[in-house]
Amino acid sequence: MGARLCELCSKRSARYVCQECSRNVCERCLEPHTWLCTECYEGLEREAPRREAKGIFPSLPSFMNVFLLGFLLIFAGMVILMIAAVLDGLPESLGLIVFIGPIPIILGAGEYSFWAIILAIILTILAIAFFIILGKERISKTEKRASSARNLK
Repeated sequence: MGARLCELCSKRSARYVCQECSRNVCERCLEPHTWLCTECYEGLEREAPRREAKGIFPSLPSFMNVFLLGFLLIFAGMVILMIAAVLDGLPESLGLIVFIGPIPIILGAGEYSFWAIILAIILTILAIAFFIILGKERISKTEKRASSARNLK
């Protein structure tokens, strides 16, 4: 079986597969940092300004948008709780749940602390299930890419 030629330039033997369009390409027709052929990479560069315009803060990457949104929501919740405490006085019972990853830290005093512990257990189970599901999806996507790359060789 002869070596496959690059589907873009048709001059050199194809050694790589584009991760976007699955074309067989040579080393000169591949962008090594993204594993995209030159045509897909150029299309990606044309769409880049449109992708950056999404989100709360358009100049930041998407993970920073999510982080800042979460931070702002937590801050707003704390301000609302402080205003409520000033207006109504301090309650007789307190409960606090802090999540560091999927691990809860539970503090409570008074009659509602039991419900805070139950809520923390339920949220912990949901968070661990969510992390497991996302991890399995990521692993299956990686395995599919690896198997398609092996099949094309």
